[in-house]
Amino acid sequence: MKQSTKSQDQPASTQSRRRFMQAAGAAGLLSVAGCLGGGGGSGGEGTLSIPGLYDQSGPTSDVGRPTALGSRDAFKWINEEGIIDQEINHNGVDYAYDVAQANQQYDEFTSDGTPPIIIGWGTADTEALAPKVARDKIVYISASYSAKLLTEEAPYNFFGNLDYTSQARAHLKWIADNDPDGKVAFIFSNTSFGKAPVEGGKAYAEELGLEVGDDIDLPLTANSATTQLRKAKDDQIDYLIHQNTAAPMQVLLKDRQDVYPEVNVMGLTYTVDELRVQESPETFEGVRYASGFKTFAEVMEGSGQGKDAIEASFEREGRDMEDPGVANLNYVRGVIHAMVALKGIQEATNLDLDPSMGENIRSAMFEISDWDVFGLAEPFTYEEGDRRPTMTGRIYQVEDGEMKFDSKAELPRRDDWIGL
Repeated sequence: MKQSTKSQDQPASTQSRRRFMQAAGAAGLLSVAGCLGGGGGSGGEGTLSIPGLYDQSGPTSDVGRPTALGSRDAFKWINEEGIIDQEINHNGVDYAYDVAQANQQYDEFTSDGTPPIIIGWGTADTEALAPKVARDKIVYISASYSAKLLTEEAPYNFFGNLDYTSQARAHLKWIADNDPDGKVAFIFSNTSFGKAPVEGGKAYAEELGLEVGDDIDLPLTANSATTQLRKAKDDQIDYLIHQNTAAPMQVLLKDRQDVYPEVNVMGLTYTVDELRVQESPETFEGVRYASGFKTFAEVMEGSGQGKDAIEASFEREGRDMEDPGVANLNYVRGVIHAMVALKGIQEATNLDLDPSMGENIRSAMFEISDWDVFGLAEPFTYEEGDRRPTMTGRIYQVEDGEMKFDSKAELPRRDDWIGL
């Protein structure tokens, strides 16, 4: 397969783009101070409107609630600290993981003006809204990490993690390096979210020479995984790569103990978090997990504005740093969404571009290069032709009730993987 020939460091093109944007700003774009105040995505004088769609009552609300809390807290922190000159008006609503409701809420968000940025959630709704987002020129930062959102058909979509398929690729690379004779299968919910990494993941498994078994369906609302595990056992699967949320993951692991304890389970981004691990340490023991950002404990052990924002938010709201229901990686995920929005605004301002216009935020996003996400994640880089923020997977393994960092999987930035 074709390898990407792009260099991660492109000084000539970056400088040309920066000179062009600065010239455009000098030629007639309104200054930040002069353009805010009415319409055009503004929430009032000196404010920027950044609404959000969250699942707080639907089938993915187990991970949606702490994520929503992280974003809301981070936007409050940005306002209170005066990080930017504008006040951010963040109106986050619960759409219960319903595509029709997401469309309705989107229409409401844009009825009185076009916000420059929206924080989104699920794969089905984010993919459904992508044409509207592109038409209205709104930067859409979602919690869906579907590779389809990185194609030319979704030019205004961004996210803050290793894409779903590449998370699976990180696990597959580990298997190929450590157990090349192992047989793998994908287990997932029959949803756009669940199916997102399967096609590309299976193609990479075959490229690595791994044997691939039949797909296995495990619904988001599953209360038993006995049938699925029997299928895996009959097919002699060694590794199950699981794309789901934490609730069905817990069901799968609980039933594994009785039906097929020998099978290894490798979870993608929403399947494992500190709450579930601490609630059921024996059930989760040995499970592997892949993501592009850090756990809550890792963030707290480090430094940066991300840590500062979380500490200040917990103190302000009276939250308990020892409560894994909130102090978990999904909360960090939500903070990342807000920080990506913040960084886009900051880069637009640096270019003398009006941050209340989504097309300006989108242009500014491509100034983000090798950014450490304020200490929250692997470095992010966005490019016009490649909006994958990172190709580095952080691999964890659950040991004694803790998510312990194991290794990094450095994946190639291949052009033929964009959208797959």
